[in-house]
Amino acid sequence: MLTNARSSDPSESAAAYDPDQAHIILEAVIWLYTLGPASDEQIADLYFRHLDGFNWPVCDWESVRKRCSDARRLDKRLQKVGTTKSSHGKTVGRYGYVEVPA
Repeated sequence: MLTNARSSDPSESAAAYDPDQAHIILEAVIWLYTLGPASDEQIADLYFRHLDGFNWPVCDWESVRKRCSDARRLDKRLQKVGTTKSSHGKTVGRYGYVEVPA
């Protein structure tokens, strides 16, 4: 799955990248999408609201948001199902599970 930091990340991010932690965050994000369609921002917020109930790593909010795009890349059932406004007023995608033809 995830074996390296992104090549576009700054060198300090690549040095701090923990593949085990990223994998746990990715699995958490994939599970959070089962709760219903959401934007990356909403998924990141949900991650931190669920920390007490799960043994997920405490990390930077942005790390969770980045795992959202990884989840969509790895699981083709996660697709754009609409749009919403971010907390900054920007129109952003809402993603959720959809049936993918075999």
